[in-house]
Amino acid sequence: MKSAVLLIILCFGLFSCKNGTKTEATKPDSLNYPFKPRYSINWQPGDEHNALLVLNCLKKYVAGDIKGSTAYFADTSEFIADKFHFKGSRDSLTKVIGAMRVASTTVSKQFDSWMTVYYPDKKATWVTLWYTEKMTDHDGKTDSIYYTDDVMVKDGKIVLYDEKQRTFPEAVAKK
Repeated sequence: MKSAVLLIILCFGLFSCKNGTKTEATKPDSLNYPFKPRYSINWQPGDEHNALLVLNCLKKYVAGDIKGSTAYFADTSEFIADKFHFKGSRDSLTKVIGAMRVASTTVSKQFDSWMTVYYPDKKATWVTLWYTEKMTDHDGKTDSIYYTDDVMVKDGKIVLYDEKQRTFPEAVAKK
């Protein structure tokens, strides 16, 4: 009798376990979204060499090497930021970015993460970065900003840099 109960419990345990089949993610084109994207939602993981390119560009910027930083941009590119829009030659971009960087004596970036995606229907690779930038001006005042940047890379060059920022609240003064 004991062995019959044990056999029933064992059979029940074996058949009650999941069968290990994988569930496939729902395809975006089979869903009825309440909004239509302006760009595309058809993406796949991209080549991480593009993230490396963008990160090297930013490393040069942090080091104050503006010509080295802008060498990663295409001959003509676009840069969008808060209340700022540039579209033009790499030489002009070098002057603009140089003027921005010279306002700070030191700059550092601490990255939370980044992701590289490829949009086959657009034939475009985007690198998205999430990070905090800390900078110190010539008067010794330190500030920090949180950025989410979307960077389009084509043919090994940055063609569009779209920077979004969130400023942190002022520190509470100690009494």
